[in-house]
Amino acid sequence: MLALYREEYGDAGLFENHAYDGVAQMLDRVRLITPALFVATLKPKVYADRIVRHLGLDRYFAGVYGPELEGRFDDKIDLLAQLLATEGISAERAVMIGDRAGDMVGARANRVRSIGVLWGYGSESELADACADGLCASPSELASCLSRIAI
Repeated sequence: MLALYREEYGDAGLFENHAYDGVAQMLDRVRLITPALFVATLKPKVYADRIVRHLGLDRYFAGVYGPELEGRFDDKIDLLAQLLATEGISAERAVMIGDRAGDMVGARANRVRSIGVLWGYGSESELADACADGLCASPSELASCLSRIAI
């Protein structure tokens, strides 16, 4: 089953993704106030790379991190630790921006500040219960949310 799913997803399914309205404009603003942006997703890296390119968002990101197909880095805690170590980023200078509790848990475990975004899949209560350091209601507000949390 997994092989069939990966075949279908790799051929067509990954192209069914779309960026939320306002995300490109938000990334234009955010990259002015941060030295580098990275994607840290639990979608397998091989797919995440293609999705980011397909959406035309690759110009914003210095790198894309996701698990390998055999499962290495399939936990957000491990994935963020790998990103920080590989890129030489100190946890004190990083902010995890995500829409699910696992993003906040991964950030906290790595001593990274976090912003829960309310336009994704997770609910406000899910993100608050996961101890997000801040919540952001819309892409247009993210730059100001980030400025409030960042050093």
